[in-house]
Amino acid sequence: MELTLKAEGFMERIALWLNWGPVPLAQALFGMMASRVVMAGVRLGVYAALARAPATAERLAAELDLDPTGLTRLLESLQALRLARNKRGVWHLEKRARRWLDPCSSQCVDRFLDFNYAQWEWWNHLEESVRSGDGIDIHRYPPEDPRWDQYIEAMFELARLAAPEVARAVPLPPRPQHLLDVAGAHGWFAAELCRRHPTLSATVLDLPGSARAGRKIIAREGMSDRVRHVDGDLLTAPFEGPYEGILAFQILHHLNDAQNVALVKRLANALAPGGTLAILELLTPDSPQEPSTLSLLGLHFFLTSTSAVYRLADVQRWLSGAGLQFKRATSIKRIPLQTLVIAQAS
Repeated sequence: MELTLKAEGFMERIALWLNWGPVPLAQALFGMMASRVVMAGVRLGVYAALARAPATAERLAAELDLDPTGLTRLLESLQALRLARNKRGVWHLEKRARRWLDPCSSQCVDRFLDFNYAQWEWWNHLEESVRSGDGIDIHRYPPEDPRWDQYIEAMFELARLAAPEVARAVPLPPRPQHLLDVAGAHGWFAAELCRRHPTLSATVLDLPGSARAGRKIIAREGMSDRVRHVDGDLLTAPFEGPYEGILAFQILHHLNDAQNVALVKRLANALAPGGTLAILELLTPDSPQEPSTLSLLGLHFFLTSTSAVYRLADVQRWLSGAGLQFKRATSIKRIPLQTLVIAQAS
């Protein structure tokens, strides 16, 4: 039986290589189904329940008020995705998945997965955006809109995975005093740097809705005495300063080239002599290659901000034009595809 399955898998690969099967059909159908199955596991409470205790489908359905047959089909799909497993009729959360899906885990990403419902709705506008050339501008929600909380909580879950690694890689002078986190939302990268440097305090500048959500996160994590949020639009708000360090993390891909040129110049003017500008971005390689996952993210940012994924050469050009010295670019291991760029004022 095992040899038969291996042979079938080999033949499937050969068929794909020979283009015998409709690959676009599989990409559209199975990609959609896999995404929605993973999302549903959060929203229906399946991961949280299985993290508490393994259960039969019948018992789990009763606990979660779900249809037993529908839940069984969902669990079988999660098993196919290696997120759950069935052991003699009892369903378990896979051991490797617990880190990411158990709400009690410090590395759980369930809020980001739930946020994918909002992103799913954004992608309903893709065809319209490609026709018109206009994105939907996800940063213009009213400040009190609850979508800000969902958005920023999701970003916080990703940030806390990479923040210790990033903080170690951002150079600051001995006993630094002042840090600016531009469009820092949750403020967690700034908070991690404050934890690393006892003399440091940070200002997070962001849109009112984002800042409101970020204040709640910082208060919940006990860092309000070191990190404060200020309402403001990074394109127009004064930066003041001088700061020994400035963070511009995951924001340049929401701006066009001209906006980034102007922004980096203003950030350079707010740096103290010898101060550090740290940029964390999803950057495409400078060398020509086949389009990759970053091409999909480039389309995502076009859709949500009428913007793009940039190259390291673009960032270096902005830095040079602002009179900053490029120091290095480092790939972040905990969150693939992200690059930390370090520059310094003269």
